[in-house]
Amino acid sequence: MEPSKQKETLEATPKTSLTKSKSTPIARLMMTQQSPTLESYSTRLVICCAPQHSIAKSHTCMPRESSWYSSWSILSAHSINPFQTAHFALRKLDSQLANVPETANRYWWKIIAPPLEFGSMHAILFQMALIPLTMARYTISNLCDSFISSILPLNRSLRMHIHLGYTMIIIVFLAVVFFFAFFGLLCSDGEEAFCEKFTDEIMITGYCIFGFFLLVGFTSYFRHSIPYEIFYAIHHAVFIMYFVTIAHTLDVEARTGKERSQTFKWFTSTLLFYFCDRAAMHLNHKYQTKITGSSTVAGTNGSRMIILILKKPTLFHFKPGQYAFLRINEIDNHWHPFSIASCPNAEVLEFYIEVHGKKRPWTIKLWEMLSDAKGNPVSNNRKYVEVMGPYGTSLAKTEEYSHILSLGSGTGIVPVLSLFKQHVQKMLSLDPHTYLNELEHREVRLNRVELEIEKRKGSIAKKIGATCRSKREFVISKQDQLEASIREDLIRHDGLFNLSDIRTNMAGLRKKADQATRSLYGIVLLCLAPVFGVVVLGLTISWNTTEVDLPPSIFYALRILTILFQAVFAFASLCVWDSTTISNYVDLVFCLIAPFADWYWFIVYETRGAKLSPDEIILASLFHGYMTLRLWSRAVCPRHKTWKKHVDATDSAANLNCLEMIWTTRSASQASQILPDILFHYHALIDAWGSHNAHRVCRVSVYVTDPDVYACSLLDQEFGSSGIKIIYGRLDIPRWIQDHTLRMIGCHKRSYSLLAFCGSPKLAHEVHKSKISNDMITAITGHKKHQMEFVSESYGGPSSKSKSKLKGGKVQTRPDEEKQQFGLNAHSDVRYRESA
Repeated sequence: MEPSKQKETLEATPKTSLTKSKSTPIARLMMTQQSPTLESYSTRLVICCAPQHSIAKSHTCMPRESSWYSSWSILSAHSINPFQTAHFALRKLDSQLANVPETANRYWWKIIAPPLEFGSMHAILFQMALIPLTMARYTISNLCDSFISSILPLNRSLRMHIHLGYTMIIIVFLAVVFFFAFFGLLCSDGEEAFCEKFTDEIMITGYCIFGFFLLVGFTSYFRHSIPYEIFYAIHHAVFIMYFVTIAHTLDVEARTGKERSQTFKWFTSTLLFYFCDRAAMHLNHKYQTKITGSSTVAGTNGSRMIILILKKPTLFHFKPGQYAFLRINEIDNHWHPFSIASCPNAEVLEFYIEVHGKKRPWTIKLWEMLSDAKGNPVSNNRKYVEVMGPYGTSLAKTEEYSHILSLGSGTGIVPVLSLFKQHVQKMLSLDPHTYLNELEHREVRLNRVELEIEKRKGSIAKKIGATCRSKREFVISKQDQLEASIREDLIRHDGLFNLSDIRTNMAGLRKKADQATRSLYGIVLLCLAPVFGVVVLGLTISWNTTEVDLPPSIFYALRILTILFQAVFAFASLCVWDSTTISNYVDLVFCLIAPFADWYWFIVYETRGAKLSPDEIILASLFHGYMTLRLWSRAVCPRHKTWKKHVDATDSAANLNCLEMIWTTRSASQASQILPDILFHYHALIDAWGSHNAHRVCRVSVYVTDPDVYACSLLDQEFGSSGIKIIYGRLDIPRWIQDHTLRMIGCHKRSYSLLAFCGSPKLAHEVHKSKISNDMITAITGHKKHQMEFVSESYGGPSSKSKSKLKGGKVQTRPDEEKQQFGLNAHSDVRYRESA
């Protein structure tokens, strides 16, 4: 059987989704069950009415854990940097203006350069204060199930750590270049005082700090090209840099009484908290266990993989998506992080470890320890491994969703595989007929609850308006009316045959689609309000605490910004947000208090020399801080809350309705290594539930894009009839997402889906973009009851670039003479030994 002839269509996909038109997949989402004839020319033209590419998020939901989410966090954090730089630069500027005479040599250099240096130094110190918090693994793993995870992107802590580090290094580099230019210029003019400063104690520590920054930055940028042990050791030199930074401002002048802005005040607390976190890791989360099984797998293309199975410690409890550190003293004393592939309820811990490198890194040493010189497995029953963890955030909270679409790319399948095993184990503990019957009743209860909640939804302004009307009747919003009109026009579109009527209807559809899209852009613009709040809060604190005498126009501008920010908050809280909790009415109280508070503060600005007292600054900060936090929490949380968790709380058999797992891999040998583990669990579900019922609650597909057609044919011979779809070609990600949405629209009144991806950052961006496009179409056509959130985990080194090319999603044939280099069972050579 040729791999290229393998069936590529998903089971249970509606016939309407099986089309070859490039535009039809998007257009299909704009139709409902009432219009199944999606192949008509007029229907395909509907695609031009809907935007396919947009940076906007759908207003149906706002994903909590995504690159969009973490970008907000980084933007909000960095919006503080300009205020810090300006605040401390103004202090230094005031000092320079008072001490530097106008007749001094290079007067403007001496006025401008020191304030810029002083301000940039404090921006660097702020980055140094935040970095330890992003690596507090013990704290982050404990907070992943708390409410904090809903407002802070804890799963993006590593990305934020890298971003803050590079930002800090860039600021340091620019500041040093500017500093040497300034001092060198004055030294060349013959000012000996500036020449002598190059050898001062504070300059020597500054040289050391700059060297540490360059060393850490260089090794971080090339971290994928150097051994992990070297990178890990050099990266910990940052702690030496912290202590040198403390000594930097404790120089001889500071010790003799000169006033300096001490660096330790900025980051000592966060650095000590990090040390406490590390101590808790090593004292509370470290276990010693033994190897119960291992597998060494050699692929035909030179790839190698180790499947390491350890006995799970009694107190080790983890969730799918988390990772653990491993250390084997027989190899070295370094800890190495790996994602956990086993089921959380299993008695063992499974790790899929890819072997790579040429200079005998840790993975190659582990391979040599688990196999002899000929590659045969050796006994491991006496070898012990230290485990520390678990850390990281869980991949998904299954109790909040009805369906999960999980996509793993390459070795990114490991966290997805853990989620898959957990789902299968839960299904095996249930009776299939009882569960499926209860599933229908549960969906009816959920629809009833959601319908009642829908009646209670609405902003405070809308509810007040309904109360003031004589008849309290349900009023359909203009947005809902517009979406209903779009659906009616789409259904009418197939019945048109006159070209002029088609053009007229298309023009109307375009106009209505643009109108429906405007609300989405409005929601996205409103999501920038938290950053505006940080700006107002920062200016309020900075301008009222600085010792520099600021002109009255500065505080006049602050009043305008304050009023604008409070107006944005009032509009969002009173006219946009649904008033379903008590916090919405607390927002109303703040909106009512705001004019009186502004009146009082503005009087103070006029009568006290435009400065607030410390107590008034605290009150103003708390007032604006509350508004900023509310805008932030509403921006990152889904607008439409799912009540599935609360309905399922009364059901002892509550579970995820369906999990669809898709794995894409470039290596047929890699697929042969992991497929047996997938098949073991999937066949267990089929044996207990039957093929049809098992497919209703769990779907598995594997996409192989290996250009070696011979290796693919061997893979097909071994697993072609296993019951799992193995497709030799690329996954059409947009169509896959759209097919799922179409199934939800056709079979359910409402659904809560999660799109979970694990793999390369580049592919994560493509999946995210496809999800946004799908959300836009779903929202415009009025299918708000079908919500989808997105979460991604991207890690690991850069993937190697393959020299082979794929054309049209088909693998290219490898020359026959190259097949001779394959040995027995050419696509993989698996050796496994179970320890006693």
